Amino acid sequence: MGEIFGEYLKSLRIDRKLTLRQLEEQTQISNGYLSQVERGERNPPTMKILVKLAKALGVPLSALSNKAEEELRRNREQEKESKKEPEAKEEMPNPDTEFICRGYENLSEEKKRTLKDFLQYLQKGKDKK
Repeated sequence: MGEIFGEYLKSLRIDRKLTLRQLEEQTQISNGYLSQVERGERNPPTMKILVKLAKALGVPLSALSNKAEEELRRNREQEKESKKEPEAKEEMPNPDTEFICRGYENLSEEKKRTLKDFLQYLQKGKDKK
């Protein structure tokens, strides 16, 4: 399920000499969930979780989002090959994820909040259609 991303996440954590519990303390993400992600038992995390992980591990958000997107792309290809019904799952944003992530990382906290508010506004408009 999430082998590519999980192995990458685990290698980053180990390189930084962090335990799952220490990463949990820094991110407020349960160590049980993190362990499942590392073992490939869960799909790659949502963007909200990726932001927390990138900050705690000291890596660009784009590094994590690219691995997550690679995993999701591989999962979609496997689903097509096996001709299964696609599962409902959260996917990374499609349009040039690296560009979006790099831009987000360079925003001030105030501009990040403004962007979040704007995205929520757009999503509400989408739900009304």
